Amino acid sequence: MRIFIAIRLNNHIKSHLNGMAKQLSQHFSKARFTSPENYHITLKFIGEVDRTGFNKTVQAVKKAVREIDRFSISTREPGSFKKGNKRIFYCSVENSTELRNLYESVCSQLEEAGVESNPGKFNPHITLAREVIVNEINPRTDFGKKIIKVEAISVMESTRVNKKLTYIPQYIAKLRSNHNG
Repeated sequence: MRIFIAIRLNNHIKSHLNGMAKQLSQHFSKARFTSPENYHITLKFIGEVDRTGFNKTVQAVKKAVREIDRFSISTREPGSFKKGNKRIFYCSVENSTELRNLYESVCSQLEEAGVESNPGKFNPHITLAREVIVNEINPRTDFGKKIIKVEAISVMESTRVNKKLTYIPQYIAKLRSNHNG
């Protein structure tokens, strides 16, 4: 099973991002667009695991959210990075203190549980298109600012269903309610 830990997005945000991806597409000569149902913010990519690795990941996620209150972040501007002779385009996301604390808690609990994960810098974003060949490097597209309510994180399975890449939530851990009473 191939897994990762993510913040899932509601349908309103997904619809907005899909509209932005369509605006960007006019600047591309070729691209492989992410299906809107697969839009998410990756906290940590784990990779291939067996049942034991999956169970350790779930336990780590449960512990990671124990002391984390729900919070909100916002989308930012579009961005891209080079991969080979093509690019990946994304919508950047506010890297708030709350998001950083959640990420660090997840990393700490995964390490404590002995779950190996992909090392690397945390750059919160939502991938919109891969394998992009652009007509212009920095297309001028205003994404607008949308608020993302972070109320849970999910252990997601990355698989193919009828040859289509599909992300399936296998475990959902709710963050603490920050309301008194």
